[in-house]
Amino acid sequence: MRYVRPVDFAAFPASAFHSQRLADAGSGLESCICICTRVPPGTGTTSGMHTHPSDQLYYILRGTMHAQVGDRTYIINPGNLVIIPAGVPHWNWNEGTEEELHFELIVPPPPAGEPLVTPVSPEANAAAAVPIEVVRPLDESRFDNERFSQVVLADRASGLNTLSLGVFRVPPGGTGPGMHVHRFDQIYYMISGSMELDIGLEHYTVGPHTLVVLPAGMPHRNWNGSSEVEYHLNLRVPEPPADDPEWDIPVTFGQ
Repeated sequence: MRYVRPVDFAAFPASAFHSQRLADAGSGLESCICICTRVPPGTGTTSGMHTHPSDQLYYILRGTMHAQVGDRTYIINPGNLVIIPAGVPHWNWNEGTEEELHFELIVPPPPAGEPLVTPVSPEANAAAAVPIEVVRPLDESRFDNERFSQVVLADRASGLNTLSLGVFRVPPGGTGPGMHVHRFDQIYYMISGSMELDIGLEHYTVGPHTLVVLPAGMPHRNWNGSSEVEYHLNLRVPEPPADDPEWDIPVTFGQ
């Protein structure tokens, strides 16, 4: 498996909506589908109004997204998470003058043979109410600026049962736990800055717009060795039980 996967922006067409799959079952990740999507000004999703059989999430990286989710329309800025529960009609487009870029998740992946996208009528879209908070802004005042810290935007406690998603802020010299493993898949999407990362016996330096896939049981650790603050999305798929005392299980390599 490739653990570190930069977005290949050279493969994006200049003036058309485009989604690039960064990780899915075909590339070794069974728990979710990870996508980076670019929406140029004046364009929208190719399928129009539609549903998915699984939860879909967007994290806006730059630009402004316009989205209809159920019976409401939203204008969504960078640093905001959008949650679209399974079966809720929706679509998104870009009315701005600049491109819109977002990280996208489908979780869990639909069973083999089941369509990922089902078109729906405008009437169905307008009639669907959504039972949870759809747009969740990142409140940066909740970070601890002196240390490695996370702001959780979606988890079981806030109505999303398929994963936990947060944003980590890592100041210069900040570090997470030592080498450890999880019982769940952990996924990072780099937003800005530079991350130093050990995965097994390999070392990586990871920059913006790079996906890091850490399968359950894979030893890893990360830190910020640069002079600038680093931000990344942090996904736990699935979210472990709240009463599990060992989310981070330390490991030691033999000599």
